[in-house]
Amino acid sequence: MDRNDLSDALAAPSPFADEEATRKYNSDEIAEALERFGALLRTPMELSVMLQSVCVQMVATIPTADMAGVTVLSAAEKEPETVACTDARALDVDVDQYRANEGPCLESARTGQVVRVRIEDAAQRWPAFAANVAGMGVGSYLSVPLVTGVDHVGALNLYGFSGDGFSEIDEVLLQVFVAAVEGAIWNARRAEQWRVEVEGLQAAMKSRARIEQAKGMLMVLHGISAERAFEVLVEQSQSRNVRVAVIAAEVVETLTEQ
Repeated sequence: MDRNDLSDALAAPSPFADEEATRKYNSDEIAEALERFGALLRTPMELSVMLQSVCVQMVATIPTADMAGVTVLSAAEKEPETVACTDARALDVDVDQYRANEGPCLESARTGQVVRVRIEDAAQRWPAFAANVAGMGVGSYLSVPLVTGVDHVGALNLYGFSGDGFSEIDEVLLQVFVAAVEGAIWNARRAEQWRVEVEGLQAAMKSRARIEQAKGMLMVLHGISAERAFEVLVEQSQSRNVRVAVIAAEVVETLTEQ
């Protein structure tokens, strides 16, 4: 998004924010903030540190945001977890959502839809959640989904103490941060998949080497062929209901000690 686009966005009407709220934005300041955000993304850091830095940058960039957080759904069980936030109160709000199993960030994370509500709307849509967070001082919520491919992985969340609500401009700016976070989460999950695959391959290679070593020892000890040595290992595996690799490790350990 260039500065002309930002100027157009700042001039757009919003059903949630009045003109005074809209004038809180300055296109040059926002452009500079996004440039700083770009520099942040180019800095090598762990995913958890990067997500925390993104939350801080969101609050610094979006005037109506008093707190920010990142909700991530676990890859397998789809259980929600707050992995970064700027304020302990944001974490408390998230935990109450998880307990009630309803709320803006959960709805956004699970449906892939933007959720932008004020506190009175939240009370109507999620009464259990609204009852839990009553008195925490949060008057406005904005959650934008995090999606990688077809997988809903979580949501980026803003919390405002004002009850005026977030604007369409806030939503547009939050989408910029979302794109970066989605890429970082995708890379992290892909790296984890690679790690598991490499560890599995290493374990398989180690097991294969141990089986070959056990076969060689049995061949020398009993004067049998490689095929017969492997049959011996398989027979022991079946009779004891234990993997061949485990039998091979026992053979190697036993014969080595003799």
